[in-house]
Amino acid sequence: MKSTVLNIRIWVTLSACLLVSLAFNAQAREATELQWEDLMPAGFTYKSLRDQIDYSQYDLSSLSDDDPEAQRLYSDMTQLLANAPVVDALTGAHIKLAGFVVPLEMDGDAVYSFLLVPYYGACIHTPPPPSNQIVFVQTQGGYEMGPMDEPVYVSGTLMVEAQQSELGSSGYTLYAGNIEPYL
Repeated sequence: MKSTVLNIRIWVTLSACLLVSLAFNAQAREATELQWEDLMPAGFTYKSLRDQIDYSQYDLSSLSDDDPEAQRLYSDMTQLLANAPVVDALTGAHIKLAGFVVPLEMDGDAVYSFLLVPYYGACIHTPPPPSNQIVFVQTQGGYEMGPMDEPVYVSGTLMVEAQQSELGSSGYTLYAGNIEPYL
């Protein structure tokens, strides 16, 4: 009889510990809502990127779009934007971020991967935003996309993993667990 009572107490204690652990893990996994500014390191400015180009080597007043020098300047600017610094401390964070979808991989209306950007039209017009303002999103099984001009919330695990696409370079990859309309 003593053995049975002891086993029941152990079982109750272990069950209580398990429930507390599960509740703690669920709370710990709740997504932290980020703003786009949170993806930029402290002290980062667009001016710091612009200052890395020696504009004195270009006659900006006489360049046309088809001028090889304009193309070289655009290439230099695009390269700087593609290598903008990121916040390494965000690696592995469970986050929620609002933005606009720029589809990359689709099958019908299902989007399997896309770029999440802070404003409508980013990556469609050139130059794209800096890489710390573009998030590559990998969905689980596809996402039924609505109109491109309607923002969404994406929740999931954020990694500092650069991705390249023809539309822009991202400094982050978000493995989406949930995508919902931004209300």
